[in-house]
Amino acid sequence: MFNSRKSTYLILISAVLFSYGCAEMFGTKSDDVTDDIFEQGRQDPNLILDEVGYAALLPFWSDFDRPTDVFVGYDELVYVTDANGLHVLDRAGRRSRDVIPMRGAVAVVQDRLLNVYVAARKDTIITAVDPDITWDLAAVYKIRNANGAGPLQTVQTLIHPFNDASRAVSTTNLRFRLDRNRQDNDELVEITGLTVLANNDLLISRKGPRNITGVGMAPDNTVLVYTSIRDSQGQRTGQMRNSTQIRNLNPNNPSLLSGLGLNDITSFVAPPQRENMSGSQSFLIAQGLQNVSIPFRVLWVDAVDTPDGLEYRSNGQLLNRDTTRADSFLYGEFRFENPTGIAFSADARGHIFVVDAAKDSLFLFQSNGLEGVTPPPGSNQTKAVNVSFGGTGNGPRQFNNPSSVAYFRQIVYVADTDNNRISRYKLNTDFE
Repeated sequence: MFNSRKSTYLILISAVLFSYGCAEMFGTKSDDVTDDIFEQGRQDPNLILDEVGYAALLPFWSDFDRPTDVFVGYDELVYVTDANGLHVLDRAGRRSRDVIPMRGAVAVVQDRLLNVYVAARKDTIITAVDPDITWDLAAVYKIRNANGAGPLQTVQTLIHPFNDASRAVSTTNLRFRLDRNRQDNDELVEITGLTVLANNDLLISRKGPRNITGVGMAPDNTVLVYTSIRDSQGQRTGQMRNSTQIRNLNPNNPSLLSGLGLNDITSFVAPPQRENMSGSQSFLIAQGLQNVSIPFRVLWVDAVDTPDGLEYRSNGQLLNRDTTRADSFLYGEFRFENPTGIAFSADARGHIFVVDAAKDSLFLFQSNGLEGVTPPPGSNQTKAVNVSFGGTGNGPRQFNNPSSVAYFRQIVYVADTDNNRISRYKLNTDFE
């Protein structure tokens, strides 16, 4: 009898608690923060395609001034550059800190030590040349604690041309290359893309007007490799030095190993952080030089260890286009007009993403060069399903001068420059 009454009493108390007090006592899924996260990841039901394809995650992120690059870091924060500088957001799109002002910011990447690198411009006075002139030079800023983990610190500034080891930066040489009457002066050089390797080496894509080969000075159209400077005890100093200029990228004539007007670069190493990272030093580059016939504008450059050291070679295997497995390919002639951003998904999928500003489109390729994704289980299709899309406009599946693409945990991010937004997409087969 007593046990029966006790049980009834406990049931009544439980009912009251759950009717009136659960939200206050235990929290609820309807709080403002959780609602915001769910809202940021909401997909448009009108854009869930009947066939396999990418669906928009709405709302897109706005409040940018012509975004130029987007990168999801090893700290799983999202870094965006625009005309105002560097923005840091969480993956729900909320600002993690105020914008970090950086003039002319065009590219951003984070290494595995959580240092952030930003390509921008720097006002530079060179007293030995002329103390009354301020030069506008390309630079890469190495930043510590951009994610707010501590005081914001600029660790190093790599300024062109001073941090190019192939350059003799004598006063005479500087006067020669900084003459604004010359059509190949150093102020016209641009740093266009940044990527890192598993060992935290930094690769920089660069373009400019001076591309003479066979001389000591590296051409402007090239890729520079920066490595960490270590002290006498072998410890990192935090400073970087230019160790290599990749000279066999032809700066003037298109080929499977050229570098004409480089727009971007990406390695095959990317977040999330994990113990076993790819040791590959190979990379992808995007060639944007216009008014030149370039059959293959996105190139896979293989880094190969040889007895004579590291060699950079073309990946000719991508020319083998198996039309029984796909209808289009990464190395399809004239597939791109002005590729401005490339990214690699460092997960089991191994997808390559390309945005093209001339076509206002996003393309997806497999690492074997096939365009599209593997057909889902049970599908009657035998070829890769083409999920590339785009078109000029401001609709959910349209772009206006996209400049960058990033990938993290099944979500694709696009810096849609002239729509002033970061667009996000997810393959509809990935929705649960």
